[in-house]
Amino acid sequence: MVSSAAITIVMTPSRMITDQQIQINLEAIIPNEFNGWKIDFSEASLMVNPEVTGTINKIYNQTLSRTYINDKGERVMLSIAYGRDQSTDLQVHRPEVCYLASGFNIGEMTKTFVDTTIGRIPVMHLVAKQGDRNEAITYWIRVGDSLTGGWFEQKSASFRYFLIGKVPDGLLFRISTISNDEQDSYRIQQAFLKDILQSIRSDDRHWLVGGVTQS
Repeated sequence: MVSSAAITIVMTPSRMITDQQIQINLEAIIPNEFNGWKIDFSEASLMVNPEVTGTINKIYNQTLSRTYINDKGERVMLSIAYGRDQSTDLQVHRPEVCYLASGFNIGEMTKTFVDTTIGRIPVMHLVAKQGDRNEAITYWIRVGDSLTGGWFEQKSASFRYFLIGKVPDGLLFRISTISNDEQDSYRIQQAFLKDILQSIRSDDRHWLVGGVTQS
């Protein structure tokens, strides 16, 4: 029992990798306008966040929610949530879990990739439905330097840091579009991702995409 307790203590991560980093500032690194997109302040832009405030405050150190619109009238809702501590109880919540808990029906989930000017981004696609609301969602979760596209990948990334005694940080990057045409929604979202990632300073992109090869 003593040996087991000693091993547990040794194996318990104690070093936060963010202790050696400059702290993130989501409001500063995410531009208000870029390549024809700008923040939409109309009532139509109001976004339903499937996570309650108490949960957000417990898990995340910073969050950012905006709706952008382009000159074609296409809207994309952006939600970013950042947490310094990705230990078991404080890991970033996956959107499908939060939407389901908020009464949405979740359609088939698909792992795919989005090609951008800074690299190929692994993402998850899913559709959340509630009444007349049909919301196509694209998201990824960064754990340390890794982008994860599923539950197993997220847990595996955290465990790799656990083995070397470190606690990784984590970030959820989620965009969505309300439309009955899901394929068109994903087309719009892909264009949005290319534009926003290209517009962010190269020194700040690691907060969003980790170790993805960047130009």
